[in-house]
Amino acid sequence: MSETLNDAGEQTADSRRRRKIDRRQGAERRASPNIMRVPPWEEQRTQYLTRLLFWALGLAYFNLGGATHTSAWISLAAFNAVFLLYGAEIAWFMRHAARRLDVRWRWHVTMWIDLLAASFAILADPAVISPGFLVYLMVILGNGMRYGLRLFAEAVVGSLLCALLAIGLRLFDYLDAVSVSAVFFLLFFVIIVLYSYSLTANIDKGRKQLEAERDLDHLTGLLNRRALHERAERLLQNPETGREPLVLLFADLDRFKAVNDNHGHHVGDRVLTEIGRMLVRAVRDTDLVARYGGDEFLLILRDTNLAEAGALAERLQHTLAEWSRRENVDLSFSIGLGQYPDHGTDLKTVIERVDQAMYRSKLERGRGGILQVNQETPA
Repeated sequence: MSETLNDAGEQTADSRRRRKIDRRQGAERRASPNIMRVPPWEEQRTQYLTRLLFWALGLAYFNLGGATHTSAWISLAAFNAVFLLYGAEIAWFMRHAARRLDVRWRWHVTMWIDLLAASFAILADPAVISPGFLVYLMVILGNGMRYGLRLFAEAVVGSLLCALLAIGLRLFDYLDAVSVSAVFFLLFFVIIVLYSYSLTANIDKGRKQLEAERDLDHLTGLLNRRALHERAERLLQNPETGREPLVLLFADLDRFKAVNDNHGHHVGDRVLTEIGRMLVRAVRDTDLVARYGGDEFLLILRDTNLAEAGALAERLQHTLAEWSRRENVDLSFSIGLGQYPDHGTDLKTVIERVDQAMYRSKLERGRGGILQVNQETPA
């Protein structure tokens, strides 16, 4: 084996840190960058229940004051009609969220409806310092804490625009009621928003770090099995990607045990790390790459057919063969291929069938074979 692998156990701390950074960056590319966090149902349900609470408080605030407890802008009847529609909207979207969690447009739409409802309440409120302004803050914090900085920033901008619109429409009312308390109310509001942004940024950074550590294989920096299943299911549930074909490529390293036996596990770890990098370089940023087991790797290729996946499998075998010759090791890939939904109505079934195809290839061919699900003989 070449000097590169023989000296793997003597890598400096600095080089190990660089490899760790490289693995994290590669895994982040596999993890569909720049997407917002998907809160579990419990969090989204809490958000809708909080909306319903504020909706009920809004109705009580205006109606308990009698028929005159609205501004000259909006009658009580008009307010109640709009707020009843708002309550129906909350209930409908709550039911929608219970069925499909990862629907990004719903998060944006419901947030903007909340802002418009708060603005409508401000216009209807005869008081200048309306509780509706605090709803802006709740929208900012609620969306920022759950979905991250992107929606936090959108909520801040939306709140600012809606507040300016409401104040602009009632400008003369506000000019007549300018006071020290009103100025300090606005000042405290701005400070709370800025402070909340700082806290949310730190929370978001820590959450992403914890999710990365939870989702990544510590050796190769690829997705682990649990994270692969989670992200693949998210793809299938997404209305934008759920209808596109997905090809699964299951690759097993042939004779990897001999590397550990002959050269030590530190060299075997180095080999697995290099194989992980090789797989990452071979696919697109939108594909998923995971270390599925000890020396097993699973790739999920988006918007790809079996012929294209077969060509990729051949390139992977050729690349590994060249690398093995350079490093003086005897390694190859046995590969199984399958497609969702042609080879199974759910992801688990397709993975099982692709895994079986890979092992059948190994049994029939010995090593280095490529076999598609339902094929009689390896390619």
